[in-house]
Amino acid sequence: MTEHKYRGVKALTVFDDYFIGAVGYRLYKYYFDGKRSKEYVGRIADCKYVPFSRFSLTRRFMRAEITALYHLADGSSLAIARKGIFRCESGAKKFYKCFSIKRGSRPMNLCVTPSGEIFFGEYFANMGKSAVNIYTSKDGGRSWSIAYAFAEGNINHIHGLYWDKYTESMWVVTGDREQECIIGYTNDGFKTLNIVFRGGQEYRSCVLFFYPEYVVYATDSQYIQNEIKCFDRTTREIRTIQQVQGSVIKGTQCGDRVMISTAVEPSEVNLSRESYVWTSDNGLEWQQIYHGTKDCLPSIFQFALFEFPNYYAEKPKMLLFSGRAVKNDDGVTITKML
Repeated sequence: MTEHKYRGVKALTVFDDYFIGAVGYRLYKYYFDGKRSKEYVGRIADCKYVPFSRFSLTRRFMRAEITALYHLADGSSLAIARKGIFRCESGAKKFYKCFSIKRGSRPMNLCVTPSGEIFFGEYFANMGKSAVNIYTSKDGGRSWSIAYAFAEGNINHIHGLYWDKYTESMWVVTGDREQECIIGYTNDGFKTLNIVFRGGQEYRSCVLFFYPEYVVYATDSQYIQNEIKCFDRTTREIRTIQQVQGSVIKGTQCGDRVMISTAVEPSEVNLSRESYVWTSDNGLEWQQIYHGTKDCLPSIFQFALFEFPNYYAEKPKMLLFSGRAVKNDDGVTITKML
C-alpha cells in the first residue's frame, strides 16, 4: 500500500475525494489530488480550551481535542470536543456548544440513525456506580433529552452506541468490571433494551462491526489477553477470530472493510509497547498494516494508539488513521492507498 503522512493533522471524516482533518480546534478539507491542497472548513468556538488544543502536550494532558465529526442530512455537522457536543449550521464556519458534558470529558461516540435521531452514552469514571444516561436528539442536536438510564449500581459507563443496518437496531456496549460489561440492542429507541451478553472481561468492548450473519467485536481490557471475536446472529455462539497485542478502544467500519488499533496501557498481561493497526474486509480474516511505539511520556498524557475517521465515502480510495502518543506519529495522519 502506498503511504503518505500529514503531520499535525487528525483525520475526522473521509469522502471520495478528500478528508476533513483537525489542527487543534480548527478544521480543514484535504484533497486527494496529489498536491495536498487544503481549504478552511471551520472551528470549534470554545475559548476555554482553544489555547490548550494548539500544542501536543497541553492537548493530550487536557484532552483538548476534537475526537469525532459527524455530517447530518440537512448539511449541518456535529463535533465531539472536550466537555461538549458542538453544532455547525449548514454553510457556517463555527461550531457552537449544543450540549454541555457534566460528567467526564466527552462521550466515546455519537450514533446517528437513518431517521436522523442522534444518541450518545455517558462516559465518566463513575467509581460510585451512579446511574448512567443515554441522551438523544430528534432535531439535529439543537436539543437533547434522556432516552434511557442504566440504574444506579448497574454499570460503570457506556463505551459506544452503533447502528446495525441489517436489523435496523442500535447496539450498546458498556463496561468495565464484572457484570458491568454488556453487549445489547434496542429496536425502539431504548424504550426497551435487549441484553445479549453480560458478564466479565470477555464481553468488555468498545467497537462492534456488523455483517449479515454475524457481529464482530474486539475486547478492551487490561486484565486479559485481548481478542477479536464474532458471534452468530441466530445461535449467539461466540468464537475467537484473532488474538491482538492490546486492548481495542478505537475502530471504524466502511461497508465490509473494518479497522481497529491496539492501545498501549498499563497492564500485567498485555505487555507490548507497540500500537498495531489491523484491518479486514470481512471481519473474519485480519492483517496488520502498521504499527508504532509508545512515546516516552506517562499514561496521563494518554495511551498510545491510532484513531480512525468516520467514512462517508461509498468506495474509499484510502485507509486513514491518526497517531496519538505514538513515537514519531503523534498528531500525524497516515494514509494508505487501497
